[in-house]
Amino acid sequence: MTQSISNNLINIITAPKLALPAIKEKPSVLFPLGLILATALCGMIYFYATVDFAWMIEQMVNAQTVGKSDSEREAMQKGMSMMSPTVMGGSSVAGLVIGISVFYAIMAAYLMLVNKLLDSENLGFKAWFSFICWCSIPSIFTSLASLINIMLASNGQITLEALNPISFNNLFLHLVPSDPLFGPLSAWDPMMLWSMGLMIFGFQQWTGKSLAKSAAIVLAPSVVIYGTWIAIALN
Repeated sequence: MTQSISNNLINIITAPKLALPAIKEKPSVLFPLGLILATALCGMIYFYATVDFAWMIEQMVNAQTVGKSDSEREAMQKGMSMMSPTVMGGSSVAGLVIGISVFYAIMAAYLMLVNKLLDSENLGFKAWFSFICWCSIPSIFTSLASLINIMLASNGQITLEALNPISFNNLFLHLVPSDPLFGPLSAWDPMMLWSMGLMIFGFQQWTGKSLAKSAAIVLAPSVVIYGTWIAIALN
């Protein structure tokens, strides 16, 4: 790790006003993205290596068959029992890597296009991809919290829904998986708000736009995505 990257890592957490200009001047993607993926994958791999798989499958079936007939329950139980920790873990790991990478790329492309439409300084895709990755560094604390949560689980009995102990759902709402709002509301935690704050502050600093305009631009995709998700769930 070079001195500049180590400084960026420390400063993006403790002094983002110092980190963001350095990131703009010398964008880097491999380290922040690799760190985020590595911490997330450690938790996911450790989870599937230690979880009581039969117990987890039973909990998943129970959660997904609320109000359904015995025959539907048996069919789901049979289908899920054919899966192994290796297969489910492998698909989860692949989905995690692809999902995070694609989402960051889409956000970077969105900010790049908005920046061009605003006639601001012309910054390329790499700069904005680096911006998204560095501003998402707080997510490593969510991954570490999940890893500790897995280690503390009794006899490996912990569900996927309970992995993140600091999600707003697990902290305050306690919605069950059968609740239509469980999905969208379980996705949020304090670290995500921290990352959003960094993006708003960073966009303002990089483009010179007002704080209100920067917030509207950065938050627009989340409002659309989660607003649509909640609307569909409630219907």
